[in-house]
Amino acid sequence: MATRTPLREDERSRVEHESHHGLLEWAEEWAEETGLAADGQPGEGVPWHLVLLVILGVALLFALELTLVFAIAKLLTGHAY
Repeated sequence: MATRTPLREDERSRVEHESHHGLLEWAEEWAEETGLAADGQPGEGVPWHLVLLVILGVALLFALELTLVFAIAKLLTGHAY
C-alpha cells in the first residue's frame, strides 16, 4: 500500500501561491504580449485595434450563424422562434 508524504511547508506555500495567482500572471503576460502593458513596460505584441477587429469579427460570425439557424428552423417548422 502506497502512502503519501505530506508536503513540506515551503512546497505547500509555493503550490498555494501558484494556484491563486496563475490567472493573474497569465493576464499580465497576455497584456505584455498584446501591447497592453503598463507604462514603463515594453509595448511589443499585437496592436489593440487588431484584437478589437478579431473580437468584432467573431461577434459578427456568431450573429450570422444564429440568424441562419433561426431561419432554417422557421423554414422547416413554419413557426418563428
